[in-house]
Amino acid sequence: MKKLLVYVVFILIFFIIGVFLANFVIMPAVVRSGEEIKVPDVCNIPLDSAIAILKKNNLQGVVVERRYDKIIEEDRIIIQDPLPDTKVKKGRIVHLVVSLGVETIKIPELSGIDFEKGKQIINRLGLVISDIDSILSDSIPSGKIIKTIPEPETEVKKGDEIKVIISKGIVLKMPNLLGKKVPEIMEILKSMNLFLKNVVETEGSGEKGVVIVQDPEPDKIINPGDSVSVIIIK
Repeated sequence: MKKLLVYVVFILIFFIIGVFLANFVIMPAVVRSGEEIKVPDVCNIPLDSAIAILKKNNLQGVVVERRYDKIIEEDRIIIQDPLPDTKVKKGRIVHLVVSLGVETIKIPELSGIDFEKGKQIINRLGLVISDIDSILSDSIPSGKIIKTIPEPETEVKKGDEIKVIISKGIVLKMPNLLGKKVPEIMEILKSMNLFLKNVVETEGSGEKGVVIVQDPEPDKIINPGDSVSVIIIK
């Protein structure tokens, strides 16, 4: 009988202890773990600072994506999920999207490329042609790109402007035809894609058939297809 009584007493003691632990230790811990808190706003804050703020609020910040952004500076938070002021349980993971800053592009080498093709490349890169200039060139054929401003390999941002310099063709200077005869000057002009328009004879001293006046004058800048007039001794 005594043994039974002792056994019952032990059971009661353990029961009382169990109730005490359940009410004053276990349940408060469970309740505390289920407490809701508001998610702080970490948008447009540097990543390190955002992680620290979340940690201070018993939340865990995790980077899920990095992307280019025209507004948010590099290494700052673009988006957070859950959103600011959302109520969540302690220990909740907050997903973060971090900015890589404004996307930069290196200007490609376009020298020697047809303008239309170069224009397509420039547009495809998201750049804007602000100005087009044409100059004579001894080395770049007409209609092809000589250079760009800024120069190739320069880092620029999408939407930035670029100037394109196009070749007007080879720089041609009028050859000196003085003292030469018509058959010879015909060969010279043909080789330069020039045309003999007028041959005027005049009285004068010197060898017959020799050029004494030419138009355009020697060394004047000319274009392929231009016409030439000469005066020769009759």
